[in-house]
Amino acid sequence: MNWTKCIPNNQKGRFYVDWKKLYDDVDQWAADHRQEFIDDISEVCRIRSVSIMNKQDPEKPFGAACRQMLDKALEMSTRYGFETRNYDNFCGSAVYGSNPDNDSIGIFSHMDIVPEGEGWTHDPFDPILSEDGKYLFARGTADNKSCGIMAMYAMRYLKEHNIKLKNNVMLVFGLNEEIGMNDIPEFLAREKCPKFSLVPDAKYPITYAEKGITKSVLKSPKMTGNLKDMWSGLAVNAGSPIAWAVLEGVSVKDAEKALEKFEKTSVEEVECGVKITVEKDENKVIRDPIGTWTATARLCKVLAGSGLLTGNAQEVLDWMADVSDDYRGEKIGIACNDEPNGPLRCSFNMIRMEEGRICFYPDIRYPSLADQNKVLSGIKAAWAASPMELESFSNLDPFYISLDNPFAQKLIEVARDALEQPDIEPLKDGGTYARRLPNAVPYGATVPGRVRLFGFAKGGAHQADEYCDIPNLLLNMRVYVRALIELDQML
Repeated sequence: MNWTKCIPNNQKGRFYVDWKKLYDDVDQWAADHRQEFIDDISEVCRIRSVSIMNKQDPEKPFGAACRQMLDKALEMSTRYGFETRNYDNFCGSAVYGSNPDNDSIGIFSHMDIVPEGEGWTHDPFDPILSEDGKYLFARGTADNKSCGIMAMYAMRYLKEHNIKLKNNVMLVFGLNEEIGMNDIPEFLAREKCPKFSLVPDAKYPITYAEKGITKSVLKSPKMTGNLKDMWSGLAVNAGSPIAWAVLEGVSVKDAEKALEKFEKTSVEEVECGVKITVEKDENKVIRDPIGTWTATARLCKVLAGSGLLTGNAQEVLDWMADVSDDYRGEKIGIACNDEPNGPLRCSFNMIRMEEGRICFYPDIRYPSLADQNKVLSGIKAAWAASPMELESFSNLDPFYISLDNPFAQKLIEVARDALEQPDIEPLKDGGTYARRLPNAVPYGATVPGRVRLFGFAKGGAHQADEYCDIPNLLLNMRVYVRALIELDQML
C-alpha cells in the first residue's frame, strides 16, 4: 500500500487518512497471516500460566509457569523484530518505535489464566480449531492471551508497513491480573508509564466504568465435629459447576435420606464416611451470581439444612448459607447502586479447608461512584460480626472515565467505524488493568454480536471449553491499527 497517499506529510499540521483503504489493507494483511496468527495463539495457550504469589523467588515471582509464559512472549516478540524488556520477571514488554524520551502508547494484556477446572470436552492446554476454522478452544483463548497476540500483530502491521509514530507502542505482558494485578505496581516502579494505554480485556466500543473489587479471606474456628473437608470454586473470581463436602461417620443411607429434599445432590461412600456433591443449576444461573443457584451457595444451603452436621459446623454453615445467598449485599448492610455501574454484587465462589478450618473467599464488587469508605467499612463490620475470622482483606479501586473525555470519544468513533457498527454503546463493569494505570481504558477485544456457542453455560472466560473467535480477532487489527495512529496524533 502507498502510505504517502494515505498519510500525507503533515507539514501544515493537517492529518488525513483514507481509513477505508487502511481497513482493506489491514484485512488483506491479516488474512495473509491468519494461520501464523492461529499458531501463535496456540503456542502461548499450551502453557498453564496460573499465577501464584512467589515473590521470595526473584527468578519466578509469579511461579514457574508464568516465568515460562513470559519467556515465550518475549521470544515471540523478538522473533518479530521488537525490542523486548523484562521487568525483573514480574512482567515484560515488546516495544515498537524509537522515541528519544521513551514516550509511549501502552497496550496491556495479561498472559496469566485461571485454573482450567472441570467439564472440558478436550485437553484445555492442547488448542483445537473448530472444523470451520472460526473458533480456537483452550484455556486463555478468550481471556486474555489471544488479545495480547492480536495487539502484537497490530504492531507488526505498523512495523512491516514502516508506519512511524511519534510515540513508541509498548505491549505489556502481564502475569498477575487474575489474582490481584500485583504486576502493575512492579512495572510502574521500573518503567516510564505510557502516556495513554489500551487494555484489550473487555468489549467494544469502550468500557467507561468498572466496579471496585474487594477480596476477603475468612477462616472458621477449627471444626470440632464431623465436617472434614469442603471444596468449591476454581478461583476467587471463578466459580465451578460442582462443590462438595466430606462428612465423617455418616452412612450413605442416612445421608441420602437427609438430602432427598435437595435437587442436584449426590452422595458417595468414602473411607471415613460420605462425600456430598452438589451441582449449580444451569437453568437458573445467569451472568449475575444468583445466590442459591451457584454451586457454592447450594453446598452451604444443603449442609446447613441437612441435619447431618455435628460440632461447631452448624453455626458457621448457617451463616455461610445465609450470606452466600445475598448477592446484592442487602443482608450484610452494604447494598448500593449508582449510575453508571448499577448495584453492588457479591460473589462467593471459593471454599477450601485448611488444617480443619473452613476458608471462605468473598469477592465483592461495588459501584465506581459509590461512597467507597462506607462500603469498605461496612464489609469489614459484617465480617467482624460473623462466626469467622477475617484473615486478609484487599481492595482494588474502581475505574471511571467520563464519556466527554476526548480520548474516550475518539476511541468510540474508531470502534464504531472500523467494526461497521455505528450504534454500539459504551459499556460498564468488568475488572481490568485499566483501574491500576493512569490514563488507560478497556478497549475491546470482544466484538459486539460475538456468537455464544453454548449460551452462558460454558465457552467464555473462566469457563470450560473457553474459545476465541478468530474472524473477530482478525477484525480487531483494523481497530487497533487505527486507534494507535489516532492516539499518536492526539498525544
